[in-house]
Amino acid sequence: MPKDIKGIEIRQILELNPLKILKIHNEKWLGNSVSHPRPQRPGLGLSGYLKHIQTGRIQIFGKTEIGYLHNLKDEEKSRCLKNYLSLKLPGIIVSENIVIEEEWIAMAAHFHTPILISELHTAPLISRLNAFLYQYFSKKIKLNGVLMDIMSQGVLLTGASGIGKSETALELVNKGYHLIADDVTEFYLDSNDDLIGRSNPIIKSLMEVRGLGIININDIFGAAAVLEEKKLNLVINLEKWDAKKKYDRLGEDNFYFKILGLDIPLITLPVAPGRNLSTIIEVAVRNFLAKKSGRKTYLEIKKENP
Repeated sequence: MPKDIKGIEIRQILELNPLKILKIHNEKWLGNSVSHPRPQRPGLGLSGYLKHIQTGRIQIFGKTEIGYLHNLKDEEKSRCLKNYLSLKLPGIIVSENIVIEEEWIAMAAHFHTPILISELHTAPLISRLNAFLYQYFSKKIKLNGVLMDIMSQGVLLTGASGIGKSETALELVNKGYHLIADDVTEFYLDSNDDLIGRSNPIIKSLMEVRGLGIININDIFGAAAVLEEKKLNLVINLEKWDAKKKYDRLGEDNFYFKILGLDIPLITLPVAPGRNLSTIIEVAVRNFLAKKSGRKTYLEIKKENP
């Protein structure tokens, strides 16, 4: 876990509605802190082998764990639970609304451990919790730019202030594409090491357009015009046309923009009067998709047929 990221309290995790928590036992200790991005099933920890139980990880109990405990004699069951809970774990989530014995709840209370009961099956419970925690603990970075979904590709429009990013994005939204974030986009790495971008919740769906001020894309174009987040596939940098600069005219150059250690394909488009940027960006994305699908470029064809 990055040193600058603090742990997250159990009560904050409770705000995640998809976990479908039905009951909470030992609420007094919902302030316990989880300091690891992955939940953990106790496995052999319940039998007394505690070497690999990490105390900063939230614990998950399913039918296997509960069934194992039920099959133990009372004395052995108490001993196993006491050894396990004495590690002072941040919290336990039990799947499938399984009923927990009062003795277990009391023992967990003795060791300041809250127990949460979810209606979810074990696999989706772990998957949702893992995704939430990984996002929380992941390295993050904020970049200036407009993030959009264009043809199912996450496209970040960058460039100097006043170059026309928001105006171009507005035209693309008008064509039916989706806005994720305007002005500032926050990126993080998800559990698949994909770069995911999202907006600051405070300014979500808002866009600043010179001459119009702040407009709400949701109100004007409808909720379908705005997405929560998107994997980044391509960066398009807009820059003022410079007659002295040599621009790529044949598509032979490959450039990349590095974000959180990942190289994202980069295209630079010069901005000049008379250029329809939204259409050029659409074509740039179509061309990007064509290359991804393995279609040959003009230069490749030329090399094969000199």
